[in-house]
Amino acid sequence: MAAVIEFGLTAADGLRLHGQGWIPEQACGVMAVVHGIAEHGGRYAWLAARANARGIGVATVDLRGHGRSPGERSYVEGFDDYLLDVDALWVKAGELAAGRPLFLMGHSMGGAIALRWAAQRRQSMAGLILSSAALKIGGDVPRLLVALAPLLSRWLPHMRGTRLDPSLISRDPAQVAAYVNDPLVSLKAPPARTGAELLAAMEANRAAAAGFNLPLYLFHGDSDRLTDPQGSREIHAAWGGADKALRLWPGSRHETLNDLDRESVATELLDWVRAHAGSGGAE
Repeated sequence: MAAVIEFGLTAADGLRLHGQGWIPEQACGVMAVVHGIAEHGGRYAWLAARANARGIGVATVDLRGHGRSPGERSYVEGFDDYLLDVDALWVKAGELAAGRPLFLMGHSMGGAIALRWAAQRRQSMAGLILSSAALKIGGDVPRLLVALAPLLSRWLPHMRGTRLDPSLISRDPAQVAAYVNDPLVSLKAPPARTGAELLAAMEANRAAAAGFNLPLYLFHGDSDRLTDPQGSREIHAAWGGADKALRLWPGSRHETLNDLDRESVATELLDWVRAHAGSGGAE
């Protein structure tokens, strides 16, 4: 595995963010990874090790309010603020790729961010990868909270409800324990404003799917209770381009890359990346 590179990134609004990269010599391409809500980019070191072994680089950023980046934990004033963070990551990933193919990957809320960013920025890329993406709310998110989200966002934007059960991320107790004991993971429930902004982004993403011609790889645990795998099915069906793949992992929960089949999940993902690293990109 390549040594980790720590770097700072400055978003267009002046916020200074923390980033990391793992870039092997003679990489065939680089994946820019956008993490999920409450976590951070360092949790993708395991994926980076597998990617590096296949000649693929990985770059990540801690989104505002996450990990080593500043801001109220998991709070965002407007969803487009996250797009500024991805702008900064994309520029850095391009520098690290040095002309080699670039892929954008997002997990959970990061999947919603990645898809929204791709729709807004229309950057050329070798492929878009969505991991258990927040495209539809899962069954363990209270329906009343979803219904009240717009009102709470307006009047009580910083209010937090009941936190979600960490065991929903994986069937592997060791992975759940690592998540709970990670000091850079926020175990608080997300703020009302962030939840409402995410719900609005989901609606926009569903409307935008048909307009894409990017190569797309979606993967999701079919037992995910945090983000509904039906959302991945629907985006796959609606996608405008013909180069698209959907992989549902039987029994896996929210973090397929940290669940019992993680080695197989990573292998299939990286097989797809390697296959597309030589095919260029499309808008």
